[in-house]
Amino acid sequence: MGYTKKAVVVGAGICGLACAYRLKKLGIPCLVLEAAGRPGGVIATVRRNGFLFETGPQFPRFPEPVWRLVQELELEKEFIYGDKKAKRYILRNGRMHPAPFSPGALIGTRLLGFTSKSRILTEGFRSSKPPAREESLAGFVRRKFGNEVLDNLVDPFVSTIFFADPEKMGMESAFPSLVQWEREGGSVVRGAILAQRAKKTPANGKQALAKKKREKLHVTAALPTLGTFQSGMARLPERLAEELRDETIYEVEATSVTRGPEKDGAVAAGWQIGLSNGERFTSEHLVLAAPAYVAAPLLAGSVPQLGSLLHAIEYAPMSATASAYDRAQVAHPLDGFGFMAPRREGLRTICTFWNSSLFPGCGPEGKVVMTSFAGDADDSCAAAGSGERCRTGH
Repeated sequence: MGYTKKAVVVGAGICGLACAYRLKKLGIPCLVLEAAGRPGGVIATVRRNGFLFETGPQFPRFPEPVWRLVQELELEKEFIYGDKKAKRYILRNGRMHPAPFSPGALIGTRLLGFTSKSRILTEGFRSSKPPAREESLAGFVRRKFGNEVLDNLVDPFVSTIFFADPEKMGMESAFPSLVQWEREGGSVVRGAILAQRAKKTPANGKQALAKKKREKLHVTAALPTLGTFQSGMARLPERLAEELRDETIYEVEATSVTRGPEKDGAVAAGWQIGLSNGERFTSEHLVLAAPAYVAAPLLAGSVPQLGSLLHAIEYAPMSATASAYDRAQVAHPLDGFGFMAPRREGLRTICTFWNSSLFPGCGPEGKVVMTSFAGDADDSCAAAGSGERCRTGH
């Protein structure tokens, strides 16, 4: 039996679409399979009555590879740059406090007491060593700076950026540089200084370094720190989908994945893929750009070890709620990015973004739009595959 497809990509989220787009540019024929009726995965924009509601990422950062994609797809003119200096607030005891991003702000903040501030500002003058075994982010912060810093600063940031629990995040995995700096310098600050010095190029390499910097600047001069598109975040996957319209099938699931058919008593390279509509074909290459809880059962029979590892990956149950109000109904000036809520506040809300402050075009004049993300009170469904509610609650 010969191959019926050169490459198959399962999942039309941003990763699957970008992969298929690159394969097409390289002249490699591929087929994209998507269970939903639209592209984008968790990136989705609801456009209704003059409003734009984002159900997924809100004004994300655009790293260099993604920005290159934006440029290739000629979406630069539709891009709206976010204000990187927009204020972030942290909720404490029911009141909003500006998040401290500078030594001066740290000294003046009411989020921390004198002892906590002192431990942060004097970290470079003290010596410590990380434990032999990997510690959690919470353990690291608690050891270095105390519970108050963990509860009022680190927890809300980690929850907002990663939607994760600092008690479950390993330092070696999430922040390896910080561990290395402390291990080599005796403190994070001293280690960072040593690392910076080590990167300096000898005198005879200055010209090469200058040339490299110029090339880097040419590529990233317009690189945004954060932003969105005039018609919403879904514009990027929708544009990719336009390029792949002839290669994509929607509302069809991959129900089985097995290794290629036997040839002369041995398993041949490639894959056999079964679909929910009854079709079945072979592919030389396979890309699973789907959530781990979707990929795990597909690989359970053919690649059980990988399937088991994927099954163990946890997903944070998350709900997004977008709302709009008359401006006169909201007392707060909404002068910033939004606010983050520490767990100690006892709220299910993790963070709220003030969309209309960042992107005035997301609603009619005189209206304000905001989006809140909330965690699930039942953490028992955090493990992948343990409940449909966990899978769809985004």
